[in-house]
Amino acid sequence: MKPMTSDEVGGRHLDLRILQRFLPFIRPYWKKALASLLLLPLISLVRIVPPLLIKIAIDDSILAGDLRNLLPISALLVALLIAEGALVFGQSLLVQVVGQHIMADLRRDSFAKLMRLPRRWYDWQPSGRLLTRLTTDVEQVGDLFGSGIVSAIGDIVTLVMIFAIMLSINTPLSLVAFAVVPLLLVVIGLIRRPMRQVMRQLRARQAGLNAFISERLSGIAEVQIFSQQQRSCEAFEELQDDYRRTSLNWVTLEALFYASVHIFASLAVAAILWKGGGEVMQQTATFGTLVAFIEYARKFFMPLTDLAAKFSVLQSSNASLERIFDLLDQPEEPSGALPVATGPGRVEFRDVRFAYQADEPVLNGVSFALQPGQSVALVGDTGSGKSTLTQLLLGFYAADSGRILLNNVDVTALDKQALRQQVGWVSQEPFLFSGSVRDNLDPQAQFDDSQLLEQLRHTGALAVVERLGGLDGRLVEHGKNLSSGERQLLCLSRAQLQNPQVIILDEATSYLDGDSEERVYQGMRAVAGGRTTLMIVHHLRLAAEADQIVVLHQGRICEQGSHRQLLAAEGRYARLWRIQQLELH
Repeated sequence: MKPMTSDEVGGRHLDLRILQRFLPFIRPYWKKALASLLLLPLISLVRIVPPLLIKIAIDDSILAGDLRNLLPISALLVALLIAEGALVFGQSLLVQVVGQHIMADLRRDSFAKLMRLPRRWYDWQPSGRLLTRLTTDVEQVGDLFGSGIVSAIGDIVTLVMIFAIMLSINTPLSLVAFAVVPLLLVVIGLIRRPMRQVMRQLRARQAGLNAFISERLSGIAEVQIFSQQQRSCEAFEELQDDYRRTSLNWVTLEALFYASVHIFASLAVAAILWKGGGEVMQQTATFGTLVAFIEYARKFFMPLTDLAAKFSVLQSSNASLERIFDLLDQPEEPSGALPVATGPGRVEFRDVRFAYQADEPVLNGVSFALQPGQSVALVGDTGSGKSTLTQLLLGFYAADSGRILLNNVDVTALDKQALRQQVGWVSQEPFLFSGSVRDNLDPQAQFDDSQLLEQLRHTGALAVVERLGGLDGRLVEHGKNLSSGERQLLCLSRAQLQNPQVIILDEATSYLDGDSEERVYQGMRAVAGGRTTLMIVHHLRLAAEADQIVVLHQGRICEQGSHRQLLAAEGRYARLWRIQQLELH
């Protein structure tokens, strides 16, 4: 899998294939959707009647000097305007309700999909782009039903009704008025393709901008430590310039679209005045007919202008819909079907080979075993494959070759959720969610307060929780109201609560000071006691307490044995031990 270099998605214009995938999201709300559609002909009807009333008023009352019918006609016009407002309100409310439900469903499905995707997929996905798909893209697709499809159907119904009534009143004048429509359709055909491409680029630029902002904010400390403020601003400005230029391209095409519609509308009115004025002078048409035709032309090209706007919505929604479907089409994390049976917790790595990218192997034939209740320390340089072994054991990745066994069963055959309940993990970077201590320790609400407090006492984290106000004490984002050591103690407690067969301690003391390190060491000993334990060790003091030490170098095991055995061997481990002892003194 390669990194994403673009967030653009290719494909055709909005077509049946896209609509067929979108329709299931409308189906649960079909009654409201149908009601909104049924209101469209009524709205179109009340919109096309007023010009007829104006024609009657001019020809039969004003020009004839008979003012008796003007009051009823005026009252009917007012009634029609009120009816139009009520119908438009009801129809708009219905489509917006359906649109909001569709957005909620899309957001729910997309988020649920993200929860099921494999870790390998996330390795190359900027978080800002994923955030864009769940926010901006979903909102754009929500407009596809309300401001897009339904409104476009309403505009088309209005156009058809106006066209029909104009033909019934005066066919020659109608043909003159509509002579410009084919030219307008040609312009639409020429503009729509670049509009579609620019909209895709615009969404991709926005996603890239979000990704950059997210990355810089999450790494603000590093930005300030290494004096990267100016460089970050320059990089941001470059991304923003790309986004602005693409936005201007979109605005230009959209303005061209609107201008084209208005120009052709003006040409139609001019043609009506030229042809209709002559007919009025020749008394082959009435003055009321001329006024009605001008009004109908205005009403005809108004929906065309709206269709131009709807076309923009359809274009942007289509680009967003493609990106969401691209996310929903990603293959989910593969999972075996076998449950993890209760066992002694024996783990074995057999000739394991693995590479994140094909030409960059990380593990080359690693083989060793952890006997039940045994603690094994992994030691090696950064990049030697230590953390990768733990990720393979947890099922986040699958070995390219070889096998990883838990109680003599290949982990790829095991149900992933059950596997991770039996293999506890404490990372070198402790992660806590914002919320209560209780929710962090026991997200599935499986334990009562006494069990949670006993576990906290066992790992030495009880004092931390009491300082926060107990199990209902609040943690801010990432647990930033705690020290690194305190966060790690809570993570140790959380890992032990599931009573796993195997516990993984991934350099759990890497970033701690001496006092915090000692407290976490005690918590680690409490968690590891009696369990099969795989430790990634940076400080060899803890490795010395392990039953077995495995030394990795460039993805291979170069040494293996107890602390005493490896010191006696005078190899890589012994050299690292002496270096650390000198550093301590």
